Amino acid sequence: MRLFLSITLLLFSVKVAAQKQRTIDSLLVEIKKTKTDTVIVKNLNLIAIAYLKVDSIKGFHYSRKALQISKKINWKEGIAISNYCIGSHYGENLVFKKAFYHYNQAVLNTKDKRLLSKIYTGFGQSYLVQSNYTKSLEYFHKSLKLCETTKNRKGEIMALTYIGSLYSGLREDEKALSYYLRGLDLSKKSNDDSYLYGLYRGIAVVYSDRAEYEKSLKNFELAYTLSTKKQDVRSQANILSDIALVYLNMENFEQAIAFSKKSLKLNQKVAIKKLDIAFNYGVIGDSFIDWAKKENNNKRLLDSAVTNLNKAILLHKEINSLRSLYDDYTSLTLAQKLQGNYKAALETYETAITYKDSIYNSDNKETIQNLEDKREIELRDKEIKINNLKLEAKEKQKWYFIFGLGLLGIIGGLLLYQNQNRKKTNEKLQLLNTNLDQKNHDLDEANKTNARFFGILNHDLRSPVYNLIHFLHLQKENPELLDEETKNSIQTKTMTSAENLLQSMEDLLLWSKGQMENFQPQPKSFTIAQLFEDTQKHFSGVENIKFQFENPSNLSLITDENYLKTIVRNLTGNAVKALEHFIPTNETDSRAALGMTPTIIWKAFQENGTTILSITDNGKGASNEEFKALYDDKEVVGIKTGLGLHLIRDLAKAIDCEITVDSKVNEGTTITLKL
Repeated sequence: MRLFLSITLLLFSVKVAAQKQRTIDSLLVEIKKTKTDTVIVKNLNLIAIAYLKVDSIKGFHYSRKALQISKKINWKEGIAISNYCIGSHYGENLVFKKAFYHYNQAVLNTKDKRLLSKIYTGFGQSYLVQSNYTKSLEYFHKSLKLCETTKNRKGEIMALTYIGSLYSGLREDEKALSYYLRGLDLSKKSNDDSYLYGLYRGIAVVYSDRAEYEKSLKNFELAYTLSTKKQDVRSQANILSDIALVYLNMENFEQAIAFSKKSLKLNQKVAIKKLDIAFNYGVIGDSFIDWAKKENNNKRLLDSAVTNLNKAILLHKEINSLRSLYDDYTSLTLAQKLQGNYKAALETYETAITYKDSIYNSDNKETIQNLEDKREIELRDKEIKINNLKLEAKEKQKWYFIFGLGLLGIIGGLLLYQNQNRKKTNEKLQLLNTNLDQKNHDLDEANKTNARFFGILNHDLRSPVYNLIHFLHLQKENPELLDEETKNSIQTKTMTSAENLLQSMEDLLLWSKGQMENFQPQPKSFTIAQLFEDTQKHFSGVENIKFQFENPSNLSLITDENYLKTIVRNLTGNAVKALEHFIPTNETDSRAALGMTPTIIWKAFQENGTTILSITDNGKGASNEEFKALYDDKEVVGIKTGLGLHLIRDLAKAIDCEITVDSKVNEGTTITLKL
């Protein structure tokens, strides 16, 4: 199926429609008036561009003259512009090898992003005519990126039009339409109609490919109106060719041939016409084939088809348009087959397949996809950068706002200065009274803390120190009273007292730190398995007591590890002391159910999303009054160790740990920590 000329002629036509240069005569007059070489070079190149669609010989003359002057004065920018103009003329004349040479020279001599975008567009056009879609797409995207960077809206619209046209030629209608609509939206926002002709024409092609022929013809009419308004004869001829192809797809063959001939007639008025003429011959050839099929393979119509297709092939070979040659040979194969010339049809078919393979090989498609992916990544990166800039701008606005508020505050402060002076004496007096009240309150609190502190010292430190002194006096003054067994027993008790003293001092230090205003818990994540392992190791020397640690879910916590570790140690130590004299009162004592073995069980589990630790012992238990130090800040002495219970209470409060006690006489005690 023959494609529209949107991937070839459209690109050149758009460029013609975009020309807004001053007239050649006025430029020549200005050249005579000025003696500045750089101005002369610029005007010579403007004349060369103006001649691009009119007279290539004159265009070459002026652009080469500009290049000569630029080299003489060693002006790199002039060398770049002149090479670009020469390359454009070679591209217009389909001499692509020389066009590429001059485009490369232009790239080497400029850093101007606007000029580079034009050069990349020239590359893209030339590669597209040769059906090298990968290279063409690469250069069009380069041009688009530069135009976006420099906010060159006209260049951006042009690049979007070219890319849409390329995808249209590849029959990727959705992508083509998305680029066309972006260009159309940008044209309306920037109030620039330079490329509306090309955009409407491209959209019309997409609708035709979708068989939405009414929409297609409507957009072609809009494009034709714009090209007529601009007096662009070649564009008018191209649209007539497009309309002819629409009628061919609608199977209105007479109209298709009629519009193609109108296009050929207009093409006689323009200098460069190989692509245009070849396309029209192809459409006429296809129309005659389809017409002949409907009239029982009419020989006259088929002969006309072969004649026109051969004319198209000759012209397309001159410009090496692979896509068009594939269409021509495919159509010629069908015509020869309908004529009954099967041998020629087979040879022609093989030629068509050769051109098809050159265009649609898998590597080419993969490369195009890679280019698309790369472009998408670049667009996302650009969006991220824009968002970052917006955030920076908001941050600056925030600081400006803060600065403004501060300035306002200063001004307000100055305005209120006199009023403040009047109230100054009263405020000072009120402040002194407030400070005095606060100091009295702080002193009361300090006295209470000291009273509690000395009560704890009296209870928890006095007993182990007394035991130590008593043993030392006995060993010094009456050693004969100590037999070996008694001596070992007292030594063991004394060592235990000394160790308890050390532990109490450590606990006292931690508790006293807890009374400081700036001493705060340091939460971190750790496993309960570590906590249980530390506790088991700490009490490894305790004999005749069975320890159990249950943590089936291997739970973790986020709290102050040292605080919790001290709480657990003290609770375990209290349980050990409660079991030191484990003696069931009778056979029916419920503690016998635990096997008559002194036992301490630590458990870790979760309940309604809350982590719970519990310690259970099967000792004699105690009344709730004896655990009052865990709840009442005024209580000084606990059941066994006042410091231990105070320490547990204060440390638990610091880490938001709720403590509950369930103790029954002759049954045992369970203390629960909810974290």
